[in-house]
Amino acid sequence: MRTQAEDDVLQARLNARNCLILENRRGPAELNVGTAGEQRMIPQAEAWQHAYALYVLTELGADHARLTAAACKCRQDAATAAGQDPDWVAPELSRAADLCEQAARMVEDAGAAGNDKARRRLLAGCEHETMMISLGNVIPTVAEAAAEDYQRALREIDGKP
Repeated sequence: MRTQAEDDVLQARLNARNCLILENRRGPAELNVGTAGEQRMIPQAEAWQHAYALYVLTELGADHARLTAAACKCRQDAATAAGQDPDWVAPELSRAADLCEQAARMVEDAGAAGNDKARRRLLAGCEHETMMISLGNVIPTVAEAAAEDYQRALREIDGKP
């Protein structure tokens, strides 16, 4: 049976693998991370890295300690894998560490590293955002339901009816 720390590294690696595939594919140099009316174009690789950092953040519960521990373990494993394992292992582990570190910075920037209410609010927002990234632009009813779920989660966190 795997430990939570091992599961955290596995989640980071799975997200890193998907991220690397998408950030290195052919396509437009920049992607719109804004809206149709208010575009915000950023390099394709950055857009995918941000999206997958959000996935890592949600999967590790926006827990700063878990994110930093997973980042550290991935960095250590990447150093060990360099030159020994197949040539895709070290870059995957390195990207996994990057994603965990980016997610940990999001937690810090939100003031959620030591504040459970802020952590829960950040987690709710990131869960909403990942749903929108995955399905919201494709299925309008999903976007509406996700917005309602997000508002309901915030009311529960804030203790409001």
